[in-house]
Amino acid sequence: MRYAVPVNAANEVSALAQAGADELYCGYQDKWWIERYGNHDSASRRQGRANFATLEELARCVDASRVHGLPIWLALNSRYTEPQLDHLVTLCQCFEDMGGTGVILSDLGLLWRLHGATSLRRCLSLLAVAQNGATLKAYRQLGITRAVLPRFVGPDEADALLRAVPGMEAEVMAFFDKCPWVDGYCRHRHGVTYAPRVVAEGEDDAPPLYTFDTTYQTHACLGRACTYLEPYPCAACFLPRFERVGVGLAKLGGRGRPLDERLRAVRFLRAAQALPSDGERARLYEQTFSQSCACYYGRAIQSRRAIEPVERPSMGCAGTVLGSQADYAAYQVGRAHLLEEIGLAGETPSNDAKVTLLVPPLADQELSELCEALVSLPERSMAGLHLCVNDLGTFLTLECMRRQQGCAFSLAPGTLLLRVDDPDEVRHCLSAQGNPPKAVWGPNGEPRVLTYRTPPEELVAHWNRPSFMEPSAQEALAAL
Repeated sequence: MRYAVPVNAANEVSALAQAGADELYCGYQDKWWIERYGNHDSASRRQGRANFATLEELARCVDASRVHGLPIWLALNSRYTEPQLDHLVTLCQCFEDMGGTGVILSDLGLLWRLHGATSLRRCLSLLAVAQNGATLKAYRQLGITRAVLPRFVGPDEADALLRAVPGMEAEVMAFFDKCPWVDGYCRHRHGVTYAPRVVAEGEDDAPPLYTFDTTYQTHACLGRACTYLEPYPCAACFLPRFERVGVGLAKLGGRGRPLDERLRAVRFLRAAQALPSDGERARLYEQTFSQSCACYYGRAIQSRRAIEPVERPSMGCAGTVLGSQADYAAYQVGRAHLLEEIGLAGETPSNDAKVTLLVPPLADQELSELCEALVSLPERSMAGLHLCVNDLGTFLTLECMRRQQGCAFSLAPGTLLLRVDDPDEVRHCLSAQGNPPKAVWGPNGEPRVLTYRTPPEELVAHWNRPSFMEPSAQEALAAL
């Protein structure tokens, strides 16, 4: 098993290589981006020190990686809208000229725009949520040769996915950053990671720290909790099983974490790999991290249904958010009783019978079952059916059915597939009254004050534009 490790500075490369890193990956967010879209996570789903700020810094890191013989990848794995794509394509071209290896991405539009513009390798980000073979096959047609599998995919499902797409390289998450939600379907931003100060001494002298939402203490999806559920989630015992089914890389999260934490993690994984039993790996974990083992997979595996709840879901099919446990249950009931709901239980359906089936992201078996149910419907009944789907593989499979077999159902993308920011959060970020000054401890323990600043117009426009509907993304879909 090879290890892909995040790097934050050129002077870290030598230590990471000596600790056992086989590949490196990094982020980038420059002044041009910050002026238009803010200094949070909109460029690569990590903020602050997780990103290089200039091309010169990035080039020094690429040079250092070359000296140590380490491939280096650039993470551009957020969702993007059309005004951002020219800048990102130019950045990728510069990264290739420096000697970079490839780009990690999840956005259809950026992937389409890179076609013919650069020879960088393309790795599908975890944030693309490639949870069925149809999705992986579609991305392969667009140039993807490697994919980071979702955190809810264990060794058996990884085996099935890789068998469906022969030749696809795969990575799995092995340490750090086990989000409680399926983060590829997350509609929050992650730029608010400062702990509150109980006392405000020194507040008057503290410099302001501009942010658009000062009401959170840590990542927005965790609300008032200040830490992840587990500080050091680990896949050491599962990596041999992943390797046996063809997964070649173990990825460490933690872009932006202190260097000593990343070094300790990769050294531990290297040492654990050499041990003959899971029991010995568990004991080494306890010795290294002074706590009981926190497993990434096994009984602690993330659920594919762990999609953030929405208190006030948008009305209308294309704006409906799916994915909670209740939504999955509602879909199963709707699919199981599809014939009755349309009015086919031994009766002739009326011409105006209309049924909307809200379809959450599906695994391969679930997608196959849905297709079988649709094939059994008479044409007249299918005309009254509207499907609102939330993953790329399901969307493309059903669109292919609709066109090739002349199926009369209608099809629309749901919010998770559209990839648009949460409207309630956007409204909150536009409210100065909802974002009063707040005393916090900064990332290095210094006293700071969060104060409100109106978001740039370009950022507000980006928040309100679904990336799935952007021209470049639509061109990619047309090609598929």
